[in-house]
Amino acid sequence: MNGESYPMSIRTVSVLLSVSLFFAGCGGTNPNPVARYQPGDNNKSCNALYAEMNNIEDEIVVKNQKMHDRDVANVICFVTGFLVIVPWFLMDTKKSFETEIDALKARKMSLIVIYHDKGCVAPVTKKQK
Repeated sequence: MNGESYPMSIRTVSVLLSVSLFFAGCGGTNPNPVARYQPGDNNKSCNALYAEMNNIEDEIVVKNQKMHDRDVANVICFVTGFLVIVPWFLMDTKKSFETEIDALKARKMSLIVIYHDKGCVAPVTKKQK
């Protein structure tokens, strides 16, 4: 080995690492959080508020499953990225599901406050009879 090839390989590795880190930070989707309060929330009926709270709970379950799937995919991409660098560019690192889940929880709490302020009670289901 001549003396010039060694420093060149260090520069090459440094550039590749820098570029990889730059693009890895761009991976993923941007969060799209729901607003905590939406116009017309105070005008909704008790049944409409109750239904929306249930829908929000279902959305949280779905987003938790998607977040788990994303985490598994990220681990796979991270590990295979040591063999081939391309999977590192496919990792989702923006934590969009966490942001959206927090927004849904805040929305649900806002609806619960309105629900109780109106004096609403949960509807009786067939299982409760």
